[in-house]
Amino acid sequence: MAGPKPPFKRRAMNLTYAAIAGQAGCLTLIIVFSALLGGLWLDSQLGQRGPCVFGTLVLSIPISLYAMLRLALSAISKIQLPENTDSSEEHNTGSSGSKEV
Repeated sequence: MAGPKPPFKRRAMNLTYAAIAGQAGCLTLIIVFSALLGGLWLDSQLGQRGPCVFGTLVLSIPISLYAMLRLALSAISKIQLPENTDSSEEHNTGSSGSKEV
């Protein structure tokens, strides 16, 4: 087993996972455009105008939502918190960030 990762390597990996989570919207676009092109192809093969495009686009909505959530949640779950937390006072500040006396 390898020991704990150096802070800079962990930070780089966390930024990579955050970038992957941010790309979930691009995955949605890929799925929707694929559904559009697939529907247009099906319509041309069947000699119709529209019903297959509409059907594939409607079916792509839950598929893209599921894929987007799975990608984002799996990337976010791999992000590691830093080990060195100084004190609990940093987390107990008010909404303006100032400490009450």
